[in-house]
Amino acid sequence: MAARDSLPLTSFKLGYDDRVSPFKIAVLVFIREYCTARLAQLGMSPHSYYNSIPPFSSQQCKDFCLLSLELIQCYDVTWEDFEIILEPGHYNLSTKIISEFTRSLHQIVKDGASGLLDLGESLEKLLMEPAKGKPMIRRDSVLGIFIRKMVLQLDRMTFEGTVELSSNLASYLDKSNKSEDPLELVQVSRKQAELLVSQQLTMLQRNESLAHSPVNLQKIIDRILHENKDFAEANFLAHLNEMRCQDFSQAEKRLHQSYDQGTISIEGLIHSKLEDNLMNNKTFRHASLNMAFLHASFGHHELAVTALCETVALSGEAADHTCLQESLAWFCHLEENPEMRLKMMERLVTKSSESNLHYLASLGLAMWTQDCALAGVEPKRIFEYLHTNDVANCQHSLTDMTLTCLALRAAIWSFYGYPRNALQVSQLLLTLHTGDPTKGNIYYNNEHMHMAVCNIALHLSRQGRYADAESITKFAAGQYANFQQHSQIWKMTDLHVAFYRTLWLGQWDKAELIISQLAVFNRSESLAKMAHLMLCKGDTCQGKSVLKTLEERLSNDKEPNNHRMPNPGWRMGQKLRLQVQSLVLRSVLLSARQNFVEALLQISQALDICKKHHMNLQLALVEMQSAEIQLMMNFTANALDLVRKHINIIYTHGSLFEQGMAIFLLARCLLAETRTKGCNSVEFKSKKTEIFPLLTRAKRIFNQIEAFHHVKDVVFLEALLYNHLGYEKERNTRAMVFKQLDELYPLRTSNNIQIFIGL
Repeated sequence: MAARDSLPLTSFKLGYDDRVSPFKIAVLVFIREYCTARLAQLGMSPHSYYNSIPPFSSQQCKDFCLLSLELIQCYDVTWEDFEIILEPGHYNLSTKIISEFTRSLHQIVKDGASGLLDLGESLEKLLMEPAKGKPMIRRDSVLGIFIRKMVLQLDRMTFEGTVELSSNLASYLDKSNKSEDPLELVQVSRKQAELLVSQQLTMLQRNESLAHSPVNLQKIIDRILHENKDFAEANFLAHLNEMRCQDFSQAEKRLHQSYDQGTISIEGLIHSKLEDNLMNNKTFRHASLNMAFLHASFGHHELAVTALCETVALSGEAADHTCLQESLAWFCHLEENPEMRLKMMERLVTKSSESNLHYLASLGLAMWTQDCALAGVEPKRIFEYLHTNDVANCQHSLTDMTLTCLALRAAIWSFYGYPRNALQVSQLLLTLHTGDPTKGNIYYNNEHMHMAVCNIALHLSRQGRYADAESITKFAAGQYANFQQHSQIWKMTDLHVAFYRTLWLGQWDKAELIISQLAVFNRSESLAKMAHLMLCKGDTCQGKSVLKTLEERLSNDKEPNNHRMPNPGWRMGQKLRLQVQSLVLRSVLLSARQNFVEALLQISQALDICKKHHMNLQLALVEMQSAEIQLMMNFTANALDLVRKHINIIYTHGSLFEQGMAIFLLARCLLAETRTKGCNSVEFKSKKTEIFPLLTRAKRIFNQIEAFHHVKDVVFLEALLYNHLGYEKERNTRAMVFKQLDELYPLRTSNNIQIFIGL
């Protein structure tokens, strides 16, 4: 939003834009060789080398035109990059033309100044009308105008300038003479700089992986500013580049430079006869708005609010409704009071719709929908809001907001406990056609796409397909490298999956290492996982200490988010989910100390949160934890009723681990029921047809997800049952399997309570 319609103004024009550089000489030679080959095919040129080339296909002609247009418009590139562009796969070009083009370039270098003069003459011939037919290149075409400009500059050059250009061309083609700065021989004209800045801004907004790396982009910006010192847009691009590197000091400096230059160079502003106040200038308003965005991104709440207040004051004086609504959107983002947020967002949607600011209206409605979902509004109303927003986005062709709403829809499905629905929405998000021909047909590959990819990785890991999940996270790592703004999403996903896998394997040392790495990104999440790990190990003292720290952190409304601005839809409802987990872990801790009454009180609080916010899967897991505690209290009938009531939800939407735990609990409840009713041996044997299939299914699931210490629990229970029934052979087989598993996975813990917190 900061980069939307709020770029610094620019107001000067460089008079000498058409300088001849080695790169442009290479482009001219490339055009000449293609045209010469084409004339030879038409029988209008005596060039014997091209007589053996088959006629160009329509695709080859089209590719030449597209490549020529790209080379004319783009900034100068190094010879190595030029060769990469000409490689097969990028464009369908004849290899003979490329080889002749390279040979001709080196021949010009060998001939020196005379070679450049001959090049100018040969290019002029391409523009002349022959005796028969039309000229190869029209003088008023794009190529014709470019050639005429370059030939004119060559004619104007002095002899010393021509010799210097020939020397620069030799250095340009010399691969052995490597310079520390690869852009030393590269020149960027004003028009090329404007095109480059526009392209990079679009890529940073739509697909950051296509943009230059921060280091290379900064080098290019420095080159642009060296030749165009008062180019304000280049400084603004540098500001965005520093922001994705998380360098606040340099980002602030670049932002000041971009708007200082944009303000000072406006024609007639300072010397205007009108007594307008400079503070009414649009540049100042957008500078203040971008400063608020900068402070908000780094967690500087008070400074961001101060900058927004300044923006509102300036916008009010100038009656700039657009800037006022953008400021209101940021106020909504920074407001901590939920009731005040909802009122502000309602006003944002209303006023933006009245002013035909469709983007801001859609953004406000998305924020409103998220807050309503977190406030416990009925799901049917939430999805009505989403439907309304989708219709508006389609009507006004707001592709980026369409992606935002789809990402929010997936987050809401996941929040309500329907991960399969979230998976379907994520797949839809990834398959959308988001290219825009007016913006270079660049597809969106931003944070929302990143989250969709990570949702798929999480789903695969929930199904025990760790290899597939790892390949997805590797793909995400390749798409969203370390230098990108949202690279932490795939890193957190990878750590999240790795933690539960090591926890189920019983590799607690590795799990602690993963938790320490996760703490860099999200402290609260790492505390919840540390408490879970401590209770699995049976270390109740350490678990109690960690839980206390987590509860204090969750009760703090002003909890920092790693100095990063929260994004709508990402980790939606994390605080509520962690509150439920902390209550469940607290109940496990109390149960381990035989304080079952207090444990059930904690369970009751967790149930209230889940019911209020319609968190169905979390509700089922909390009920399973309640059944586990009541089973320990010998309330077998209540425990069995709870399991049977909620197990279908876990079958439908739970992960494999959650399904295995629920099935194992159901088998234990059935076994306890037989003991409570005092069944004789005959009745007990009839019950085995119901219990043993459940144990077999649970064991298969635990084997599939590599939760081998849970497999040991199932095998141990099977051995006890076979021993009770008098099946010595089966008992001995299970005992042998248990011994083998215990040797492979020697796990020692004093905790005998199953914890229903899954992936």
